[in-house]
Amino acid sequence: MRSLDLSNLETDDKALEEASRDFGRTVQKRPRAIARPHSAQDVVEIIRTSNRERIPVTFQGASHSQNGQSLSDNGILVDMKGLDRIGEIEGGEIRVQGGVRWRDLIHQVYSEGYLPPALTTHLSVTVGGTLSVAGLSITSHRYGSQTDNVTELEVVTGDGKLLRCSPEINSTLFDCARCGLGQFGAITEACIQLRQVLPNVRTYTLLYEDVRVLMRDLEVLAGAQRFQYIDGWCLPVPRDLWQMASGQLFAHRVYELSLSVEWDEEPPDQEEMLGDLHYTHLSGCSDYPTLGFVTRTETSSFSYDRAGGWGKPGSGQETHSSGLKWFDDWGQSHPGTEGVLPWDTFPGFITEVTDQLPGPVARTARIMLGPFRGERFKSPLFMRPDGELLMGYGILIETPQSELEEILPILAKESRRIIDAGGKRYLSGWLDFDREGWQEHYGEQWPRMLEWKQEFDPNKILNPGGMPLQ
Repeated sequence: MRSLDLSNLETDDKALEEASRDFGRTVQKRPRAIARPHSAQDVVEIIRTSNRERIPVTFQGASHSQNGQSLSDNGILVDMKGLDRIGEIEGGEIRVQGGVRWRDLIHQVYSEGYLPPALTTHLSVTVGGTLSVAGLSITSHRYGSQTDNVTELEVVTGDGKLLRCSPEINSTLFDCARCGLGQFGAITEACIQLRQVLPNVRTYTLLYEDVRVLMRDLEVLAGAQRFQYIDGWCLPVPRDLWQMASGQLFAHRVYELSLSVEWDEEPPDQEEMLGDLHYTHLSGCSDYPTLGFVTRTETSSFSYDRAGGWGKPGSGQETHSSGLKWFDDWGQSHPGTEGVLPWDTFPGFITEVTDQLPGPVARTARIMLGPFRGERFKSPLFMRPDGELLMGYGILIETPQSELEEILPILAKESRRIIDAGGKRYLSGWLDFDREGWQEHYGEQWPRMLEWKQEFDPNKILNPGGMPLQ
């Protein structure tokens, strides 16, 4: 079998410079070299050679992290996108390699009437990448995260072993590879559960003025499971010119809720779907082909369309119902601050955020929210509060890099606000954790993680910049 050695890796300046930034563009880390494997055995050879030379290794899918989690600082950056083979559907499951992009998987399985149960907003990301974080979705209230919908993994551990793992086989590795941020091994293959889908989707867009009314309705919806997709946003209502003179940008904020249900021959009955809800206004009802609905944001960035215009379908600048225009622009920074909060603390939390969010962030931030059911999350390293109902939350930002110096300290306070409210951060976003912060995040799991690190990566070569498991 072909062997890879470090002398054959990519080291030209242009490639290394391009590999020094991730989607967040808040930090820069330049690798020593780039490896582009095409098989699990290639990954084995890279890791074994790196162990002999004591060179750190970082695995990268689509580089969609926001704080350098998928970057390498003078180590070997392993671009996993060459592991892109998709198998056949068998028994409602499919085996795919870790470098497969979700959008490619979607297009293949949809032709046979299936979809993965949980899909992240950005579909250009890879299977191995999102399984290393969790993979939250606007369907997670029904199906959990992407890591809750895999039955088996193939992993190359930090000591160069190629192992299969599942709840029954090598279960410890299965538990720490999922949501493990690449600290214990590289996911080279996954067996993903699929669900059968109907060909159409109807979306109702509702507006709320009171967050407590919104949450009462979300509690009903999360329990009834009448909608496959629940997508929420907290939207600003601008002040007029006279009000702006006071220094306040927004008069207040409203809450937009997009509820989507799949249907076949007959569309759903509106009264049956919405009759027990207490929204302020029904602002829209739209029908889509299901494939068009789930792939409507097949790009890698977002920004608010401040002019209020709508992107032209097919232009690559489609605008989401919340007013977000999606397009590919890696020149901007995207320091998202996301987390999962206890249900009962969220009304007071979001009121504080909307009242206190400083202008530099309030001008550009989009605030997302959506319900989760705690019982749906089974992956041990996906940290979340206790509770039957949880609230997903995030501040999504697109900003010029010149403004980061002003914005990042604000986001650090917002991150702390999530934690002080009893929440947990979602780890693909912008983070300012020191060692104490990581220990606080993982709590009782931290000592186990140190043991797993010693077991699966004894030389501590995997992703050393990700967290201080040393």
